Amino acid sequence: MKLRGSVAALMALAVASSPAFAKAPAPGAEGIPRFSHVVVLVLENESATNTWGPASVAHYLNSLVPRGVFASQYFATGHASLDNYIAMVSGQADQPLTASDCLPVNLWVCVQPQSLMSNGRNLADQLEAKGITWKGYMDGLPSPCFHADYSPTALPPDPYQGDSQKPPAKDYADRHNPFIYFKDTIENDARCRAHVRPFTDMASDIARNALPAFSFITPDSCHDGHDDPCSNGQKGGLVSADKWLSQNLPSLIDYLWAHHGLLLITSDESGPSDLAGCCSGGPLGLLPGFGGRVGLLALSPMLTGGRTVATQYDHMSLLRTIEDS
Repeated sequence: MKLRGSVAALMALAVASSPAFAKAPAPGAEGIPRFSHVVVLVLENESATNTWGPASVAHYLNSLVPRGVFASQYFATGHASLDNYIAMVSGQADQPLTASDCLPVNLWVCVQPQSLMSNGRNLADQLEAKGITWKGYMDGLPSPCFHADYSPTALPPDPYQGDSQKPPAKDYADRHNPFIYFKDTIENDARCRAHVRPFTDMASDIARNALPAFSFITPDSCHDGHDDPCSNGQKGGLVSADKWLSQNLPSLIDYLWAHHGLLLITSDESGPSDLAGCCSGGPLGLLPGFGGRVGLLALSPMLTGGRTVATQYDHMSLLRTIEDS
């Protein structure tokens, strides 16, 4: 799954020359620092201008920019949620079901096509093959590996897609949890329960010095900025996302700073009117074109903060960067 357009330039050009770097793990492929931990955090449905621009309401998030490296020309690969999440963890292009968030079908039907593309191989398989630890931390997930009924006869649509009135997962969205869309995870309950975890587990993992080498974080559909207003009536969008980030990122960032880690923050797609794209992606989504410009912030003590890189990248580039790190 080595794909063109890695964010290697962003990492290689921004490597810190501080004494801390000399003590860090050796560089990986293409000059990318060998980070001890890589964490990806995905927000929802906001353009780069709205999220990172001077008028952004995400004040906490933007306060982190001087500490990191900002990829201003980073693009989503499609215009639904699921196709972008699948691209981030497998490199698979969109197909008609994922490009429509699988809204007309049940979870079982949605999962099947992934096994036909690259034999269903994904980032989790690559990591485990090399003995590298990983977890997906899903905000709002009521229990490990929770998901909609995975059965050919389950009635569509998937009832757990955020802002659901069906307990126990009111704001958790299956389509923001890419790992369950691969048969070798969702059909292996022990594997799924070990790796697809409630976000609340992260605090205890940090406290126990047990954060895995790779983590994928998805806030729930209120906390990721998707819903506005949120299901409880409170202000949503970037306001709720920024509040959640301000409450949950400081301890994670402190941990990554102490352990030569890397945090990558981006959005799954831009707003519906933004059809821009680069590098890869496709026109099969709910809207024509690509997924729009969303931007990406890389935070690590091994990078020189306060820099902006204008080279074009997208979610496929993100995957390769993770593979090479």
